[in-house]
Amino acid sequence: MASSTFAFDNRRQSRRFGTHHPAKIVLGPDAMISCMVKDISTGGARLAVNPQMDLPESFALFIAAHDLQVRQARICWRNGGFAGVAFSDAEAPPSVHAPQPSSFEEFLDQAVLPAHLAAPARKDLKLYSKAA
Repeated sequence: MASSTFAFDNRRQSRRFGTHHPAKIVLGPDAMISCMVKDISTGGARLAVNPQMDLPESFALFIAAHDLQVRQARICWRNGGFAGVAFSDAEAPPSVHAPQPSSFEEFLDQAVLPAHLAAPARKDLKLYSKAA
């Protein structure tokens, strides 16, 4: 038994890491299937899916981890509620990171004010003298 497990593990080109990340299998612009990434490597992943759900041969896989990863995947095997996929993109694409929160002052510095709300330049100020 141990030798078959060893042989099975040797087929992998890269080490897999156990995860529990929610993911979406993209079927089209408005159609997705929810699944769970159970383990992942640079070359593929094992997905927990609804056993009654038919899956396309290849698809985009959105993985919500610490950042959002979008990978092109193809089905390698299917066994009940699990499916093994290989990533067909040669290397992992850059992740999509959420913007970092900034201070309110930084936000104000970057804001573009309409001309009528902006503070006038000193040269544009009119000086009034007090009438006695």
